Amino acid sequence: MRHFHGSCHCGNLEVDYYTTVAAEDAAVRACQCSFCRKHDARALSDPAGSIEITAHDPEALERYQFGFKAIAFLFCRKCGVYVSAYRQDGENAYANVMVNVLDERIRFPDPAPADLEGESREDKANRHRSKWTPATLTLGD
Repeated sequence: MRHFHGSCHCGNLEVDYYTTVAAEDAAVRACQCSFCRKHDARALSDPAGSIEITAHDPEALERYQFGFKAIAFLFCRKCGVYVSAYRQDGENAYANVMVNVLDERIRFPDPAPADLEGESREDKANRHRSKWTPATLTLGD
C-alpha cells in the first residue's frame, strides 16, 4: 500500500491517501461539472485503498453541497482550499482526494476529462460506492 499525505494551505485539513496504485499509474480525473472546472479539480480514488481526512479545527471545515446534495465538498474556511468530495452512505463513507493538496502532486499524471452530468441519484450513489475510496473523517485532533 502506498501512502500520500497532503493538506490544505494552512494545514487545518489533513489528508492521508492510501492506495494500491503507483502515482505514475493513477487514473486522475477532471470532472467536467461547473463546480470542478471552476476549482481546476484533479481527483483521485482507489476502491482498494483508504482516505483519512482530519479537520484539526472542526469549526473551520466547510461542507458545500449542490445538486442532489448527497456529497459534501470539503473546504477549509481558513484558507479556502478544496481537499475532497465526501459521501456518507449509512455507516460507510466514500471520498476522493484532490491531487493538488498532496505533497507529491507532481508525481501524478495529467487528468482525463470525466463528464458525469446527467447521472441519476442512484447512478451517482452506485458509482461512488464502486469507484471512490473508503474514507474516514475525524473532527478534532
